[in-house]
Amino acid sequence: MSVSNEVSKLIQKIVLVLLIIGCTEVLAQPEDAKSVTMILGEQGPDGCELLGRVKGSSKEREAEEDNTPYTDRLIKARNNLRSEAQKLGGNNVHIIYSNNTGKYDIPGVDKEIIFIGNVYRCE
Repeated sequence: MSVSNEVSKLIQKIVLVLLIIGCTEVLAQPEDAKSVTMILGEQGPDGCELLGRVKGSSKEREAEEDNTPYTDRLIKARNNLRSEAQKLGGNNVHIIYSNNTGKYDIPGVDKEIIFIGNVYRCE
């Protein structure tokens, strides 16, 4: 009996240590790992501080030829918008413009996807 109690207490201590280490890892995440909420609609969030305007694009360079699939370009544009918002210290982006000409593969038409939004810091 006493051996199983000791093992049980040892397991509890190990679990507690692992829980503390896990919480420490989560809290030690870099600032840019925080989430950014993207908002569509007529108005931005109420009661938040406006930090500026950002652009997210599916292209990183002007001369870049983009033959990647549509969904990958869409995700890339959103991720770039999120990254720019985080650089300003924001946690919300109100998307005020999107150019989505890249949905269809039409020869001679630019496939770039663009999002422009206002960045806010909300508590």
